[in-house]
Amino acid sequence: MPSKQLQERFEQVEQLLGSSNIRLTPERRLVVRRAVAFLHFTAEELVKDVRAADPTVARATVYRTLALLQDVGVVEKHDFRYGPPNYELTFAKAHHDHLMCVSCGEIIEFQEPRVEQLQDEVVRRYHYQLLTHTHKLYGLCKACRQKGAKIVHRSAPPSLHVEEIVA
Repeated sequence: MPSKQLQERFEQVEQLLGSSNIRLTPERRLVVRRAVAFLHFTAEELVKDVRAADPTVARATVYRTLALLQDVGVVEKHDFRYGPPNYELTFAKAHHDHLMCVSCGEIIEFQEPRVEQLQDEVVRRYHYQLLTHTHKLYGLCKACRQKGAKIVHRSAPPSLHVEEIVA
């Protein structure tokens, strides 16, 4: 993402945090600035990135700031079945769902209005008030199927590749 877009996104997030009465110390500001540069990341990847920029920032500061960002809706926490949770920058981003290859770890973000419509029908049928949701579909991508990949149970997360497809 070009630096001008990153700067604009950072300023929007900073305004949101200010309007939520969240004080931005210099350390928190650095964490926020680094977090908005990622698409999908783990907390430890963010810690490593922040500490590369400023080794004096405590791990706890990164985790607490990440929790604040989650509370105000800037990031969303996802469990993609492998290793630690992933966080995704969702601020000013349209709702979407995920396809994930269980072999190579590719993640495809997609929007499908028919899924949303069906979900709304289910919510109405059971008289629910929907607050939030996430759909994660697991399988084998075309490339892994062509290679004859098998479903593997990993102890370590695969490397993630992210594509965004909007229908």
